Amino acid sequence: MKLTGLIGLLTAFMSSLCCTLPLLTLMVGATGTAGGWTWLEPLRPYTIALTLGALGWAWYNQLKPAAANECACDSKRVSFWQTKRFLSLVTGMALLLLTLPAYSGWFNQAPNPLVQVAPPAAKQIAYISIRGMTCAGCEQHVKSEISKLSGIAKTTVSYAKGNAVVTFDPKQTSVSRIKKAVAATGYQVVAVKTHQGV
Repeated sequence: MKLTGLIGLLTAFMSSLCCTLPLLTLMVGATGTAGGWTWLEPLRPYTIALTLGALGWAWYNQLKPAAANECACDSKRVSFWQTKRFLSLVTGMALLLLTLPAYSGWFNQAPNPLVQVAPPAAKQIAYISIRGMTCAGCEQHVKSEISKLSGIAKTTVSYAKGNAVVTFDPKQTSVSRIKKAVAATGYQVVAVKTHQGV
């Protein structure tokens, strides 16, 4: 049971790597590593199935009735690794990891920076196509990096659309600096279009 429970936990961790790494990257302040694990996203349904299968097998073995020839006495103490409590902890941790894409954006919330609004004629809008984002955590990671630049008035990032829309003051920052900020997260800038804002 210990082994199947741990396998379930490991596969749950693997299924959440695409969201766990951007979160860890933000926490330690590193750059350039988060987008490298997006190749795991297509494997997510399989790792979820492996997780549920391993945990289901562990629970089946834990809850099945003892065979008739086994002793029902408590002369031998069961180790913690073989208890329902351990399996419950592993199952809870696995479920938290499996559902991480649903709530990972909460951890990446950047405080609202003080925005110095440029005169309306000075604003520019950049439409950036980004490859590799797979969840709300990815969105927040990209938004956080772009928001660190000076002259950013507004940033909207969508993993579903695979883009970012950035309103900025071209006197304080440039499209190339915004592209570098996105690239620093590990995601790939595919295309950029700009036009004057209102």
